[in-house]
Order: sequence, then C-alpha cells, then structure tokens
Amino acid sequence: MDIGAVEVQFSAPASRPPVLKNVRRFNNELQFAFTNAPNADFTALTSTNLSLPLINWRALGNVTEISSGQYQFTDSSATNHVQFYRVVSP
Repeated sequence: MDIGAVEVQFSAPASRPPVLKNVRRFNNELQFAFTNAPNADFTALTSTNLSLPLINWRALGNVTEISSGQYQFTDSSATNHVQFYRVVSP
C-alpha cells in the first residue's frame, strides 16, 4: 500500500532545518512530527498531485506545537490513495 509522501518546507534559517520524525499511519489517519524553532506557526497542506502550484494544495489546518520546538500533525481523513503533504510557515 502506498501512503504517499511527506514534504516539509519552511523559511527558517538554514542553521535550524526541521527534522521530520515519527511518520505513522493507522486506520484512516496519518500522523507526522518534526522539530523546529519554538513558537513558529505552521500549516499542513495536502494534494494528490505533487506538481500542482502551492496555491492549489488543500489546507488541512494548523500544526500543533506539542512542546517547545516539537510539532505534530494528524490528518484524520487520510485515504489509501497517493497523497502528498507539505508544511508551510507564513
């Protein structure tokens, strides 16, 4: 089964790149976590077509900071189809 891909994009300094971790799929949910600078705002986006312009990706919602610099997002409507994810920061 192909669960898609997760891609993280942000505009933080190169000295503090995000570290993607804990990508999990269970039932109809996909969950991923990453680290970055504390108190940053992130939004999760999804698309079934990786080549679409970012403006055409569907916003899923805000990414939760679960502890200082530790972020987690759960897509509770993930499907068994190819689905791509991006995390953007304003």
